[in-house]
Amino acid sequence: MGTEKKLTTHTQASAPSVKRSTRQFKVVGARTERIDFTKDVNKVTIAPPGSSVGRRGKSAGWYCEACDETYRDSLSWLDHLNSAQHLRKTRTVISDERATVDQVRERIEYWKNLLKSPQEGSAEYDLKARVAAYHKQRQKEKELKKLRKKQRSNATHAVDDAGIDPQLASVMGITGFGSTKT
Repeated sequence: MGTEKKLTTHTQASAPSVKRSTRQFKVVGARTERIDFTKDVNKVTIAPPGSSVGRRGKSAGWYCEACDETYRDSLSWLDHLNSAQHLRKTRTVISDERATVDQVRERIEYWKNLLKSPQEGSAEYDLKARVAAYHKQRQKEKELKKLRKKQRSNATHAVDDAGIDPQLASVMGITGFGSTKT
């Protein structure tokens, strides 16, 4: 029994100490690059029948190299990119940078200038004038529609009377496709 006790204390003493990585953490911010979901469009990949979400990139789908995991669809992959697990593996801190006083003043000045300057398409308008213009436009459209309908009906009547003598047509029995009942 005494030897076991010595053995356990010996292994505890000789166990390597856990060292932390000296890499710096990145601060999370707005994405500067676009995630291109369309890069694999129209590409054919043969997936084995038993493929599912798994590890080591052995299945079909979106693969995260940092976490060594594969995801079936882009939505779950994007959720993974924002997950605590992925951010921890990529050494990303989930906190914002503190803005300096100069940055705050610069941003306030930017918003002041933006509010003072007239923006494109923000011309003053009168609501009554816009409503009147709308009704006028609708009236023009209605008149145009009536005119087109009238032209179409005139065109069909002109085709019916396409140079055939009405007496000859009635003798031959070509009086139209109307009802024979009176």
